[in-house]
Amino acid sequence: MAIKRWSPSEIVSRREKFILSRLKRNGKLYAFLRLHRHELFDDAFQIELEKMYRDTGAGKEAHPPAFMAMVLLLQSYAGAS
Repeated sequence: MAIKRWSPSEIVSRREKFILSRLKRNGKLYAFLRLHRHELFDDAFQIELEKMYRDTGAGKEAHPPAFMAMVLLLQSYAGAS
């Protein structure tokens, strides 16, 4: 099974720099994840996450596991469902 890997940009845009500069107190985790997501979700970890997917061929096309892990982190931090 070939699941597309998540490869987020390492380059921080001007707009992102502005937003990151405003996340001093309440958004430290958001800023940290934006700046270090390419290190946290490296190829070795993405391979490990891919092994958790079942290859049944049923259902919709799978989202990249690293992307889903990032969503889970942010949902948990924000207290969202």
